[in-house]
Amino acid sequence: MENFYVIAVAVLAGMSAYAISIYLNKGAVFGSAVVTLVSGLIFPYFVPSIGAKLAIVATCASYAGMVAVKNVPKLWEMAIVSFIAGVLFVLSSAAYVGVGGKLGVIGAISCFSWIGFKKVMVAVKASKKSDVLNTKVVDQ
Repeated sequence: MENFYVIAVAVLAGMSAYAISIYLNKGAVFGSAVVTLVSGLIFPYFVPSIGAKLAIVATCASYAGMVAVKNVPKLWEMAIVSFIAGVLFVLSSAAYVGVGGKLGVIGAISCFSWIGFKKVMVAVKASKKSDVLNTKVVDQ
């Protein structure tokens, strides 16, 4: 159940940082900073057993929320990117403990994964469309 909370917080934190940055026009750094500060103050106080972990994953997802609107133009796409960040955080929680840069790398990988997925889907659609147009009908 703890992993569910971690992923849910990641989705909410990433979307919040993105919304502050894009919709409130405050900038990526400010959006991430607000989410990090609020989560660092609230989660450890209200959920002492896993509050520190929730604050850390919120920070991680807020880094993903710093993505440019050109790469992730919709809030629902940011939800997917944040979900990826949450899953990567859960999967890598035992790896490289104490090594700096881990949260930013997870945020970047989640963004790159979504951007790459979108590019592959565009290429697949284009290849299917060109295959349909280039198919010749052979009379028998």
